[in-house]
Amino acid sequence: MVLQNRVILENFSFLSILQVSNLLIFLLTIPYLFRVLGKENYGLVVFAQTIAIYFSILVNFGFNVTATRDISIHRQDVHKRTEIISSILLLKLTFFFFSMIILSSIVFFIPLLNTHPKIFYFSMLFCLSEALFPIWYFQGIEKMKYITFINIVVRVISALLLFAFVKQPSDYIYVPFLLGMGSVLGAVFGLYVVFVVHNNRFKLLSVSKLAICVNDNIPLFISNVSSQIYVNANKLIVGSFLGMQDVAIYDIADKIVNLLKVPILLVGQTLFPRVSRDKDVSFVKKSMLLVFVFFLVVYTSVYLFANPVIHLFSGTANPNAAILLRLLAISLLPICLGLFFAELLLVPFGMLRDYARMRTFSLFLYLLIIGLLIKFNLIGLHQLAIAILLVESFVLFYSFYLCKKNRLI
Repeated sequence: MVLQNRVILENFSFLSILQVSNLLIFLLTIPYLFRVLGKENYGLVVFAQTIAIYFSILVNFGFNVTATRDISIHRQDVHKRTEIISSILLLKLTFFFFSMIILSSIVFFIPLLNTHPKIFYFSMLFCLSEALFPIWYFQGIEKMKYITFINIVVRVISALLLFAFVKQPSDYIYVPFLLGMGSVLGAVFGLYVVFVVHNNRFKLLSVSKLAICVNDNIPLFISNVSSQIYVNANKLIVGSFLGMQDVAIYDIADKIVNLLKVPILLVGQTLFPRVSRDKDVSFVKKSMLLVFVFFLVVYTSVYLFANPVIHLFSGTANPNAAILLRLLAISLLPICLGLFFAELLLVPFGMLRDYARMRTFSLFLYLLIIGLLIKFNLIGLHQLAIAILLVESFVLFYSFYLCKKNRLI
């Protein structure tokens, strides 16, 4: 038990160092890009990156979760470990190839995309890095130091390149390219660690084995599609109905909230391997209470300091953006609780179909809300933030119901 707790503390510390460094880089790069590129071009970059995020759902296909679980369970079995590593890399690269075909088709037919094709193709470098970077392996063996080291080096280099080459609004095209190439190089180094430093092997697998792996991940893929659509769709809706300048404003508030979500992600990444192995529900409950109290304090701070925070990142006072930040930040509370009921109870205990059903219903709720907003001409930044809050609250209550139904709590 002492050893397990030490491993958890060590991994949490490494991931915390990573996220603190990410925060510092964020504080330097985002305000710089916002001011140099201007709202219109910055919004276009965000729009392209959002589309790439959707393709990354296909590329990941839920493998990051199941591969982390499987590596954690079979870390001492060389043969099984080889099969897991090989199947995940083969399938992710295959899905990346299909993603590029799909992107080429929509670039050809959609005017906004074929007016700026390079920025959308460059943004797909993010998907390539998602296909290659073995984060699931490092999480599974509980060696977060590799994730920390690689990401810090990559982000520092990318930030320096941004400052060196992005000097005026017309340089917006370089942003996804520089960020994407840095991520790809980091992924290649991660593979070097997996195969050279850790002496893992790669082998070609039969189509039938790959098909089994895909079939096992369908519930998680459906879940990821459902959750990522409503998490990221607001930027696409803002860009389509309100314009790229409003995308820029929404993105600033959204990025701040995403930074505040980082401790939630840290907890999930750190605890998931242990919960998958030990199935310790009491440990999950104790952790949940501590995290919820922490985020009550975080939200109180956001509410009090929303105006100066927005001014720091955008360079101007914007009361509407501050209200938007306060609204989006409320979602931190249901999200932090939902992590424990969904990702740290339903998934480790094998309730993948219930988990997928919950995520699918949440998507339907989001689409219903957006449909009503469009029908009654109520699309606005604050209304879209409230939509996210309602959906995340639904996720919390439904995942709690599923845990009770399956007698996990």
